[in-house]
Amino acid sequence: MQYELEIEKTSSIRRRLHFSVAPDEVRGELDRAFRDLKRKVRLPGFRPGKVPRNLLEARFGPQIRGEVANKLIDNSYREAVADLTVAGRPAVEEAGEPDGKTPFTFIVAVDVRPEVEVSQHKGLSIEYVQSTVADEDVERAINTQLNSRSKIEEVSEDRAVESGDFALASVKLEADGEVVADEPGTLLYTKAERYYPGVETLVVGLKKDEEATGEVTIGDDTALEHLAGKTCQATVKVLGIQAQQVPELTDELAEELGYEGGVSGMRTAIQLKMQNEADESGRNQARVGLLQKLVELNEFEVPQGMVEEQLHALVEELKMRRSYGGEDPRSIQFSDTETADLRQRATFAAKASCVLAGVARQESIAVDDSDLDAKVEEIAAMRGQNVEAIRGYLERENAFDVLRDRIIEEKTLDWLIENADLKAVDKLSEPKKKPAAKKAAAKKAPAKKAAAKKAPAKKAAAKKAAPKAKAADTGANWNAKMKKAELLDVAKGLGLDVNTKMTKGAIIEVLEGA
Repeated sequence: MQYELEIEKTSSIRRRLHFSVAPDEVRGELDRAFRDLKRKVRLPGFRPGKVPRNLLEARFGPQIRGEVANKLIDNSYREAVADLTVAGRPAVEEAGEPDGKTPFTFIVAVDVRPEVEVSQHKGLSIEYVQSTVADEDVERAINTQLNSRSKIEEVSEDRAVESGDFALASVKLEADGEVVADEPGTLLYTKAERYYPGVETLVVGLKKDEEATGEVTIGDDTALEHLAGKTCQATVKVLGIQAQQVPELTDELAEELGYEGGVSGMRTAIQLKMQNEADESGRNQARVGLLQKLVELNEFEVPQGMVEEQLHALVEELKMRRSYGGEDPRSIQFSDTETADLRQRATFAAKASCVLAGVARQESIAVDDSDLDAKVEEIAAMRGQNVEAIRGYLERENAFDVLRDRIIEEKTLDWLIENADLKAVDKLSEPKKKPAAKKAAAKKAPAKKAAAKKAPAKKAAAKKAAPKAKAADTGANWNAKMKKAELLDVAKGLGLDVNTKMTKGAIIEVLEGA
C-alpha cells in the first residue's frame, strides 16, 4: 500500500503514527467499493449492475467512504506496526475523509513495549530461605505412601473400638419421649461420623457384642438435619469392628512402590527428591526476589495495555483454580481489595517482563530450535501426550511465538541467577529502617517556613508533602510508597538539594542520608 508514515514519540511508551495515503491508492479503493456495490444493489427503475455511479454516490457515498476509510486505516496500520512491539489497543485520534483527489490522512496513537536499558543486573545480592529436609519429613512422606496401600479389615474380637475405627452398630435414639432414630445396623466412623456425630463417645471402648446407654448431643454437622443439636438418650450395641490396616514397610513393599535398594533405598530416594524440591523452591524464591530488586532499581513507565493483559491472565488463572474447587466459573467475582491486589501483581509482572527482555537483549540471550524442541518434549511429558500432538497444537494455535518468549524469559532468569550473589539464610532479613529521615525532618522544616514567604507555591507543596515525611519517620520504604513527584515535593519541603533530573533512587538517598 502506498502511504507516507511519520512516527511521533510522545513518551517512552507512546507513539503517534501520522499516515498519509496516496490519492491513487484511495481512488482505487473507492472505485473497487462502488463497483462491488453496483453489482449488488437493487434500485427501482434500474437493471442489476446498471445503476449510475453518481446515483450510488448520492445515496451511499458517506457509507462507502466510511468503509473505505476503515479499510485504509486497518491495512496501513497493520503494515506500519510490523516493526513495532505494540502493547494494548490502538486508538484513531484524527482521520480525514477519503475522496480520491487528495491524500487521506489520519493519526493512530498506540502504546509500545518499552526497551529498558537494565542497569545493575549483574552480581545482585539476593537472600533466600535455605530449607533442609528433616528425618521427620521423610517419615511423613513414607507414611503417606503406606497409607495409600492401607485396607479396611476386621479386627480381632478381643479388641475394643478405638478412635479411627469403623464400628458396625445398632443405634437407637430417643428424645422427648419418642424414638427419633432406630438403626438395626449402621457403620459409624468414630473419627468423623457423618450421620450420628456424638454417638461415637459411647461406642469407643466397647468390644464386639457389648452394649452401652447414655445421653448424647448430636452434632450440628450431621447430615440428618432433624437431629442437629438434639440431646438424646442413646442405646448402642457393637456388632462388628473394622480398622484401617497400614502395611508394614519391608524391602519387598519398597520394591513394589518403585524404589530400588529396599527400605534404605526408599528413604534415600525420598529424602533426595524432597531436598531437590526444597532447593528448587529456594531458587524460585531467589528468582522472585531478584526480579523485585531489578524492578526497583530500574524505573520506567509500563504500558497500561501490558498491565491489562497480565491482569486478565491472573484473573483467568484464579477462576480456573476456584472452579476446580467446585465453584461455578460464571459466578466467580472478586472484591475491590482482591482486584487491587491482582492489579498490583499484574503491574509487577508487566515490569518484570520488560526487565527480562532488556537483559536478554543486552546479554544476547536467544532461543534456538533445540530450546524449542526441549520445551515441547517437556510439555508433552507433563501432559502425558506425544511430542507430535503438542507440536501440532502449537502450530494450529500459532503459539510458537508465545512459547519462544516464555523460553527466553526462563533462560534470562536462569542467567541472572547464575550471575547473582545468592545467600542462603534461615529467614529473610527485615528491611532496614532509616531513623535519620526523622531527624532531618525536624531540623529542616523550620528553615523552609522562612523561604515559603518568598515562594507561596513552594509553601503549598511543603504542606502537602508533610504527611509523606511522617510516613518515612515510622520506617516506611520511600521507594515502595511514593512516586517520584511526591519524593521531590518532600525533599524540597525539607530544604534538601534535589532537582527534577535526579532519579528516584538518588532522591531517596538524599532523603535518607540527610
